[in-house]
Amino acid sequence: MRHLLVAPLLALLACSSAGQGNTDAGQIQAMCFLPVDGGVFVNGLPSPVPGCTASPGPVGELDLKALGWAPLGGVLVVPEGAAAGTAVPVVFVFHGAGDTGADARDVFQLEDAGAGPAIFVYPNGAQGTWDIRPLSADGRRVDALLGLLSITYCIDPHRIYIAGFSAGAVFTLYLGCNVPATFRALAAVAGTNTRFSPECCKGPVSSLFIHGTADDTIPIDDGRLARSAALVRDGCDANPLPDDANCVQYSCPAPYAVSYCEWPGGHAVPSWGGAEISRFFGL
Repeated sequence: MRHLLVAPLLALLACSSAGQGNTDAGQIQAMCFLPVDGGVFVNGLPSPVPGCTASPGPVGELDLKALGWAPLGGVLVVPEGAAAGTAVPVVFVFHGAGDTGADARDVFQLEDAGAGPAIFVYPNGAQGTWDIRPLSADGRRVDALLGLLSITYCIDPHRIYIAGFSAGAVFTLYLGCNVPATFRALAAVAGTNTRFSPECCKGPVSSLFIHGTADDTIPIDDGRLARSAALVRDGCDANPLPDDANCVQYSCPAPYAVSYCEWPGGHAVPSWGGAEISRFFGL
């Protein structure tokens, strides 16, 4: 397994999106994602990653642009515990259209919900949304960011998670469909899988779906369809089992899991959403 080099990663991060990505309202069909050769999505990560023996990277609330990691900016949150040489999980969170990574951080409140240390990445999408085309610049940025994290911090290559709201949930489902082996699990809030081809999906990935029944931007039926597709993809039983006050779960072949949460709200992340995602991810 080849190690990633810093210079190619930084060059890749500097690339800009080639045009407009998806919006929250329309339905855009996209061909399968083509990850960059030699990147994390293709080669995976070694275990342990190089960052486990490297000098500790900076900790705290960091600006991705100031680090030189992402020209479009965003927020990187690294707890003190991540510098101690013990592998920690990584959570990428993708904002809705017109928002920023900082907005996603405020809405999801994931850092307050987890019990253990984790690194959180809140990147900014190009033009306020996310590119889901074959040569997705946003997809390749996530790939490059994972490579940079792996050589800077002691991250757990088996505990990489992605979550998103609205257009960010579409992007989350897109990555989970196209490069599922990279991720331990995903969480889609008010998302849909109707904007890319299901033929692109390459394997199972544990998935949590949260959707408001009064959503008038991405209808609840879209959320139900995405849930049903995940059940078929992961070989799960279609009969729901009680999970907690907000959600149901499905019986799936180990180690995969699918949970689904409907709530009587609109196009938003419910107040309990961050805690539910953190519980599903096991943070």
